Amino acid sequence: MKLIQNIQFSSDISLLKVNQEGQRYFVDFYGDVSAGFPSPAEDFQQERISLDERFLAKPESTFLIKVGGLSMFPTYQLNDVLIIRSDYELNNGDDVVVSINNNEFTLKRWNEENKTFMALNPDYKDSVNVSDEDVVVCLGVVTALIRERKR
Repeated sequence: MKLIQNIQFSSDISLLKVNQEGQRYFVDFYGDVSAGFPSPAEDFQQERISLDERFLAKPESTFLIKVGGLSMFPTYQLNDVLIIRSDYELNNGDDVVVSINNNEFTLKRWNEENKTFMALNPDYKDSVNVSDEDVVVCLGVVTALIRERKR
């Protein structure tokens, strides 16, 4: 058995803890917004959603990571918060937190055809091809991105 211990994150990401305490909060949800010219006859139907129910429905397999590097720029920018699910299987095109051969965990995009974990920023050459002999630990798949507007 291959035992993975002493999990370390690269300087490109940092782990944020999810604490489950207190009550749930709901926000009003008005549906989709047109990016063109909406019809004046469109009715806005108000719903209520809980962001924690939507994005943190499985707290035992969900965690947050803050982006601290530029290897995945422009898709992911400094200080973006990513919601990661550890119970999702790795699929082609997924952005994942991964460790290869016991190196630090980092954020990369999986290219199944080429068996490569890729950086998206062309200025970074840290894409990694993997073979059957490599040990790959996928900590989780990115399911959502939170980007705060700078004021």
